[in-house]
Amino acid sequence: MINVLRLEFFRLKKSKLFWILLGVTALLPVISALATTLILSVIDAITSSGSEMSGALEQFRSAVTTSIMSSLGMIGYGATLLPLITASVVLSKEFADGTMRNAILANKKRSELYFAYVTVAFTVGAAYMSAFMMTSLIIIAPIYGFGDLTAGQIVSAIFCSLALGLLSIAFAQSCVCMFLFAVRKQWATILFPILITLLVPDIMQTAIILITTILGFQGDTLSYTAMSWIPFYNASLFNAGAIDGALVGKIALYDLLFTAVFTVSGYFTFEKADLK
Repeated sequence: MINVLRLEFFRLKKSKLFWILLGVTALLPVISALATTLILSVIDAITSSGSEMSGALEQFRSAVTTSIMSSLGMIGYGATLLPLITASVVLSKEFADGTMRNAILANKKRSELYFAYVTVAFTVGAAYMSAFMMTSLIIIAPIYGFGDLTAGQIVSAIFCSLALGLLSIAFAQSCVCMFLFAVRKQWATILFPILITLLVPDIMQTAIILITTILGFQGDTLSYTAMSWIPFYNASLFNAGAIDGALVGKIALYDLLFTAVFTVSGYFTFEKADLK
């Protein structure tokens, strides 16, 4: 397995796509902050300059950092989507070029090959998430701050956001590996995980909005508790500026569960596949 990992990391290092999308991921917090600032400036310019409006805009500005961090738990977001694309493109070439079949013919254990690729996929995701978080802390946080959060709350916001971000990455990358080893087609490995991470959360959110609107549950404590148990949707409820430990646990639980399901499914499918 070590030899396989060395080879795959060497190929990853040589991949231009990996470095380009890593740079884009690192810039995402800056782009998001600039877009928010521009919107707030326009609103400030076209509205009255009363103290109430100015205070509201200042609150929005102070929440920029926590808002960016709050997004990390949601799959389909740039920090999750870009490493998914990288892993899909880079790893699927092994099947498209016949490298995987040659490895099987050379009596490489399928378990070693599979978990080596899973390790590479997860490492890609962790590298991208780390780049995103570093930019947020080094550039965005000093400019916009954390509002009125205490030092302890800031530390909790950082660690909870990073933990949920890494778990969402694990979910997305396990989805890539499942399709990679189950379908063994480059187009499917790239397309299906992207569709899942983009469409499933949106479908869930749309369904919840319709249901809560029809039943009139908006703002109800019971509805919040119930919705916090709904996978994918509950990640949109996470607020790094006001940590809800129970909600974090539920999001983590689902991410771990689906990651395990995808990982195990991909492994057993690959074990039974006829590649010779």
